[in-house]
Amino acid sequence: MPITLDPSLPRSLYPLAWLIGEWEGSGALAAPSPDTPDVRVEQRLVCTAQEDGTLAWRSTIHRVDAPAPLPPTSAFARAEDGDDDASAAPSTGERSLLHREDGVWTVGDLLPGQDRAAAEAARPGSPEGQLSHHLEARFERRGEAAETWRGEVRGPRLQLALPGADGEVAATRMVGYISGRLMWLWEQRGPAPEGAPGETALLPHLSLELHRV
Repeated sequence: MPITLDPSLPRSLYPLAWLIGEWEGSGALAAPSPDTPDVRVEQRLVCTAQEDGTLAWRSTIHRVDAPAPLPPTSAFARAEDGDDDASAAPSTGERSLLHREDGVWTVGDLLPGQDRAAAEAARPGSPEGQLSHHLEARFERRGEAAETWRGEVRGPRLQLALPGADGEVAATRMVGYISGRLMWLWEQRGPAPEGAPGETALLPHLSLELHRV
């Protein structure tokens, strides 16, 4: 699905034009252990261009007492073991707030090695016409310290990482615009499954598939 640029959009936000708008959808909150099923979540997301050239992000996610869906993309794949049991589990459909999050996104300079002239000369929509920009997002959730995530955006895809106190990446977020839908995955560092004592890995936390409202 083509992306139409609003002529009033600040030029600094062109790389995030595909993210602007209102979105709704559902996904999965990863279970704390392999022996329990994932939990269904539903999200409403509003991304708004601001006059200062930044993007405002407002996310509201509810936990739903119902089987978690499995979005049709390999980025959200999980083991099939136990899925039959999860889908058969009794549920009430009751909703409870998981979190509300406000954020401000800032697109920075081009990453080193980018050829702006070649990208501008490329066929519109082609991979050669895409440029990678630095990206920073600052998120705030009630009762928690503000977080500053950094990464890059290239075409209709972006990735962000949150640095940990020990120098390792504490969490990542990957967002993509695919066939008119917004898909994103949030991973957090935790004990590595079947790993050595003290070994950690980035593990799925939230995975969602949204449609534009």
